[in-house]
Amino acid sequence: MQCPSCGMPVDADQRYAKLVVCAACHSSVVLDEKAARLSGKMAVLAETPSPLYINATGKLGGKRWKVLGRVRYGYARGYWDEWYLQFDDGKAAWFSEDEGNLAIEVQEDIDPAAVDYASVSPGDTLNIGGIDYHVDEKDVAHCEGGAGQLPFVIEQNEQIPFLELSADKHFATVEFDIDDHQARLFRGRRVDLNDLEVDMPRELVGASGVPSAERAGSGDQRERVVRSDDRARSLNCNCCGAPLAIPDGGADAVKCDHCGTSVDTSTRRVTCKSCNATIPIYGHLAAKTVVCPKCRAQCDITGSESSLLAVVAQKDRPKVPFRMGQRGRLRGLDVVIVGHLRYRERDEGVDYDSDEFLLHCRGAGYRWLIMENGHFTLAEELDNRPKGVNAAHIPPGEHFRFDGIRYRVFERGRCKIIWVDGELPWVAKVGDSNHYMDATAPPTLLSAEWTTTEQEWYRGHYLAREEVTKAFGLRPTELPRLHGIAPHQQFIRSAFRKQAMVMMGIAALVFGFMTLGSLLKSGHKIGTVGLQAKDYAEEYITEPFTTTMPNALCAARFDSPVNNSWLYLDAAVLNDRDEVLFDFSAQVSYYHGVEGGERWREGSQHDTKLFRLDEPGTYRFLVCGQAGSGETNVYTAGMGPPVTIEVREGMVLARYFIILMVLCATWFMIEVIARASFQSRKWNESDVEDD
Repeated sequence: MQCPSCGMPVDADQRYAKLVVCAACHSSVVLDEKAARLSGKMAVLAETPSPLYINATGKLGGKRWKVLGRVRYGYARGYWDEWYLQFDDGKAAWFSEDEGNLAIEVQEDIDPAAVDYASVSPGDTLNIGGIDYHVDEKDVAHCEGGAGQLPFVIEQNEQIPFLELSADKHFATVEFDIDDHQARLFRGRRVDLNDLEVDMPRELVGASGVPSAERAGSGDQRERVVRSDDRARSLNCNCCGAPLAIPDGGADAVKCDHCGTSVDTSTRRVTCKSCNATIPIYGHLAAKTVVCPKCRAQCDITGSESSLLAVVAQKDRPKVPFRMGQRGRLRGLDVVIVGHLRYRERDEGVDYDSDEFLLHCRGAGYRWLIMENGHFTLAEELDNRPKGVNAAHIPPGEHFRFDGIRYRVFERGRCKIIWVDGELPWVAKVGDSNHYMDATAPPTLLSAEWTTTEQEWYRGHYLAREEVTKAFGLRPTELPRLHGIAPHQQFIRSAFRKQAMVMMGIAALVFGFMTLGSLLKSGHKIGTVGLQAKDYAEEYITEPFTTTMPNALCAARFDSPVNNSWLYLDAAVLNDRDEVLFDFSAQVSYYHGVEGGERWREGSQHDTKLFRLDEPGTYRFLVCGQAGSGETNVYTAGMGPPVTIEVREGMVLARYFIILMVLCATWFMIEVIARASFQSRKWNESDVEDD
């Protein structure tokens, strides 16, 4: 068909398209069953570094596709592109590019009453089609323009409220029509750029040639200026901004003569809109802004050419141990430091700063190296979210599970950006603020960050300082001093302490059982002797008793029915030759009564003495003693209570087991207390009350 406005041929397949944008005059042509009619003009869309373009063909997941159309949506943080694809099997889908995140989505039917846009907030959970989705983002976009063939009618600058949702590895987008109150549901999955096969690169078909400028789309959006050449042969250091001397034959990397930083020359390059410096961009499509290292201008680099956002009014660079362009190897990843944010949080009148360094990992995207109070964390953004958890509402101390791990909310707060440097995957400016929530399951930290329009989740792992110094070739003295305990820091014991703790714990249990056994083991009785008061009034030799065990530990138990009285005996053990082997004393006293209406008692009616006999044989006791009812009231001879002496052999002495048990248990408890003290000091810094 021909364009009703300029008469140029227009590709239009009414099986897939309801609107076509003329490539020549940019008129919007609405297709219906009777005829084509004009519907205004579309803004000229700037080209991006995307591998896609109108009429591009290729393969994804074994299926061939062709690009029919493109729509660009803008919002406060920038914009994203959606490409309309037609597959060979007759199905259609949308391929979206947003902050370097690529996804394939298919439109599905949705009940308009299923989602109430006004009542939804980022972090909420929505059930659509039996699936619980986490609300990642809520905002209002405006259509900046379209190109090619599209399945529905769009209008320049029309407002489109939208929700971005995720559920595990899948996600969805819901777009709302303000005029007819309809909703469109798109479900899909993320796609790796390497999985997208394009038959012919855009450079070879001339798809990158673009006009010199484009209209921003609305008065409050920034203008995007586009030039035809953004890959200048010159290159500036991304650390200090000094020009680099690139050899005529080219090189994979060039070392800066000024600061010594090694700069990768194979990366995407953008030209600073303020000073024309050429800046290397490691993140390729994912990078959205960059702060020029030469003039400190912050540029939007989402288009094929940069545009000026602001001149960053930052004078004093924070003293940190890292610099832009610094390389290292961390957790098996070759990383380059390409961005830096410093956050500040005020708590009870005191400012607390933390630094986040953006790491680019070739083939693995971005990671974050977080430095706070001398502690380090390696973090990455999550595609999936904890189910049923809204970080904005969950209280400190609450537990939840994610990926099989039980987390506990450590703290929540609000912080603002006070320093921006390098490239970033979103538009971040000094003064921007956001809320955050940290949940811990050492050594893992699960964090959520949110504003009024979106919520993002990150998972981090605690890094030992030695690991950081080794990764970046730093000296320990170059790192900031360590303060306090990090929320996800583990209590670390050396291998010796771990083994010693286990061994001491086991030994304490063994000695405890041995102590219990010795206390319960009463031996066997080998004799009983009964004495009257007249017997022990003077020295008295008892009837003999016989031992049968060599080196026998024996016990003599003295029992007497004293009642508010006492009995004292001196005793000696005699062998069969009447030689004294041992002597000891035994005392039995027992008192009771009523005082102040309460009963009391003290003492006992028996006493036990231990002694050891080396050889089996016959032995006797030599006994002499006295009795009384008070300190000065001593009974006259023959007036004391009777006493029974029971002798047993084969006793086990418990005191040594008790001493060993106490020593081993003390070692074990010191380790337990050390860990408890560590946890207590850590959680005292949290927002959990009365932990």
